[in-house]
Amino acid sequence: MKFINKGKKSVEVRIGKRFNYSWITVKNGEIIDLSEDKGKRYGFECYKKLQKVTEGKIGKKKVETKQFKKEDGTEFYNELIKIKGIGYKTAEDILEIFTKEELIKTIIKKEHLPFRDDIEIKLRRKYG
Repeated sequence: MKFINKGKKSVEVRIGKRFNYSWITVKNGEIIDLSEDKGKRYGFECYKKLQKVTEGKIGKKKVETKQFKKEDGTEFYNELIKIKGIGYKTAEDILEIFTKEELIKTIIKKEHLPFRDDIEIKLRRKYG
């Protein structure tokens, strides 16, 4: 869980295991990731602006679940595999090199694409 030091002074925080630990200074306004009980023990305030967190239960134990924004690459990936002749592996290779916007810019500039000729032709037809 993320916490912020809203106190007027810096706080020394012990990080690590029982015999293998170190001390970190958390200055006023700094954010640190700690367990919920440890953050409250040091007097930090919960900082929930970074992620949406919901609480739930597994049996009797309270747990928190973090919800992350869906990546934009999945939609582009689905578009690529719908093109006849481009499979899963080729789509993954394209995504490693280009985002959709970068691919379109490269095609518009008529630069060489680092793929087989048949794949390059199919991409230029679709996005050119």
